[in-house]
Amino acid sequence: MANETTTQLGHAAGKVADVLTGARTDKSGLMSAMIEYMGERNSTGRRTLHERARNAGLEPTVRQWEAAPSPTPTQADVVTELLPADVIDRFSRQTGLSHAATVAGLADLLPHMSRLDG
Repeated sequence: MANETTTQLGHAAGKVADVLTGARTDKSGLMSAMIEYMGERNSTGRRTLHERARNAGLEPTVRQWEAAPSPTPTQADVVTELLPADVIDRFSRQTGLSHAATVAGLADLLPHMSRLDG
């Protein structure tokens, strides 16, 4: 019971911090981390994204993002399917965003960052 309460308090504190810091709207640090991760055409990040997309049946979605002039945001569950948990955690640590804010930001950024012209 104490662990559950502590976890709930941690999530609540994270939400408050996200609101106070504007984490839901300021994605500049997250974008920098994504640019570094996605890199060039054959980067490890891009290869991982495509491999995970194939395995999850999401390759048509990624191909659509790559071809669209202005792809629309995706859902949190798609982000967590396409990006390894350790990468999302690293982005969260690098940016100071909560896990939830990181995933929400990635839902906006990932479709755009899938394009080679970013």
